[in-house]
Amino acid sequence: MVATLAIVLALSGAAAAQEPITLKGHEGWVGSLAFAPDGKMLVTGSADGTAKLWDIARKSEVASFRGHADIVAAVAFSPDGRMIATGSYDRTAKVWDVTTGQARHTLQGHRGAVMSVAFRPDGTILATGSIDGDVRLWEPASGRELATIRGHKSWVNSVVFSPDGGTLASASSDNTVKLWDVAGRKEKVTLRPQAAEIRSIAFSPDGKFLAAATRYGIVKVWSVADSREIATLRGHAGEVWAVAFSPDGRTLASGDGDWNRPGDIRLWDTTRWRERSALRHTGEVLCLAFAPRGLVLAAGSWDRTVRLWNLNAGD
Repeated sequence: MVATLAIVLALSGAAAAQEPITLKGHEGWVGSLAFAPDGKMLVTGSADGTAKLWDIARKSEVASFRGHADIVAAVAFSPDGRMIATGSYDRTAKVWDVTTGQARHTLQGHRGAVMSVAFRPDGTILATGSIDGDVRLWEPASGRELATIRGHKSWVNSVVFSPDGGTLASASSDNTVKLWDVAGRKEKVTLRPQAAEIRSIAFSPDGKFLAAATRYGIVKVWSVADSREIATLRGHAGEVWAVAFSPDGRTLASGDGDWNRPGDIRLWDTTRWRERSALRHTGEVLCLAFAPRGLVLAAGSWDRTVRLWNLNAGD
């Protein structure tokens, strides 16, 4: 049975205002997605072993990146929009040329699945996080490994650079978030929320806050400057798999779910750290991303679909 990638445009954070637009696409769950810097394209990674590039305006598939031997667990666009990075259960990451659709480099060295990839804001470094517990830094232009950073005792599920590129955050199943000095390749601080695996992390656009999605339905938020925990957000019924800040920093989105039921996306007001509204997905929400401009939110799911909400109108 051929699965579909469903793209839904809704006019508010409460409900869809029109029938879903469905595109034939992934044949496995969608566990990662990212917008191009100009917001015109969306890349998605799936359990079917592919990453797909979508034209948002035309609502059509532009390209399918094939080459990994297993699940594509992570995707990221380079800051200039010319490259896409992917991470896979096959223990490799790849750097792809967006124009040609060909792999420029295959990055080898991890001893386990590559769960997360992230470009530094200036595009000079690509970070990868793996279930082997390591974080590796690469030069995306050449594919050369720059460093291996060790310190986590379990899976590294998420890596993300601060907006200024000076700090790299990594989240792990060892129940910690670590902040690393990129230039010195040294640990700056370890954040320890309640005993719970950390699934996803995100910096606010101004770099002042770091949010973390945890296994047991809670979102934690810290002040980056002093490592002080400033908010514990409750309300999710299932595991929280993803968090993302809106481009203006006023909204934090978090997505949850269990494999056998639909998930929720909760939108939090970051001025008061209170829930503003909720969106209902058709499956477990595994990944979230805001478009670079406006308030378009994309969510990928266990049910093999991606949904996009336009939160600009009526929110």
